[in-house]
Amino acid sequence: MGAQEEQAKRREFQRRTDEDIDSFLSRQDKSKTSQSEAASSSKTGSESFQAKKQEPQSTQGKQAPVETPEPDQEDQIRAARTSRAEREAYQDVAILRKKAHAFGHKAAKMYHKYKANEAKAQKCSAKAVAYREKAAERKEKAAGFREKVKEYQAELSGAAQGKTELSPESLRTKMAQMERKMAKQEEVAGRNEAKAADQSARAAKLKTKAAKFLEQNKLFESESKLYAKRADNLEKAGV
Repeated sequence: MGAQEEQAKRREFQRRTDEDIDSFLSRQDKSKTSQSEAASSSKTGSESFQAKKQEPQSTQGKQAPVETPEPDQEDQIRAARTSRAEREAYQDVAILRKKAHAFGHKAAKMYHKYKANEAKAQKCSAKAVAYREKAAERKEKAAGFREKVKEYQAELSGAAQGKTELSPESLRTKMAQMERKMAKQEEVAGRNEAKAADQSARAAKLKTKAAKFLEQNKLFESESKLYAKRADNLEKAGV
């Protein structure tokens, strides 16, 4: 809509300018005609009264000749119109170049945001992997403590039959310690898994934002190329 309004304004400006030029020329023609009539009247006034009687109707019924624009004036008008058309074409090219530059700047800005969100998403993904690795280590330690608890249970059953030197109380104490350590490792593993899940969610959100910025970047690039192409075609047509 903005381009159509600009074209309508330019056509209206050209129409008004043509009307102004035509009115200026008509005023010049009228002034020249009046000057010629005044000169002829002064000459006739200086002639004798008898010449007026002999030719009473020589000047009657004749109209003042309409002067046509001189060749110099026609050349000036043609040059003025050509110069005005060239200036308007140059203005159109400048406007198109300005719009192409503006859309190119927006496209570069959207691309920068796209790359920034992509980098943040990569960092979040790397953190999620690191938290999962830590959780896996904690789970391995918890599995080791679980195995020791099973060993102590076996020894506890043997202590009841007198097959081990350790007392049941000491075995139960060690079992409780191993179970506490196992629970601690599982708790840390769960916390790391939760952090990994949170980082994965953030990475997915950032990737979605990055995709939107990339889409906007492509749209702005397309608009910039379109305006640049129109400016090139207008320059070629002007040449």
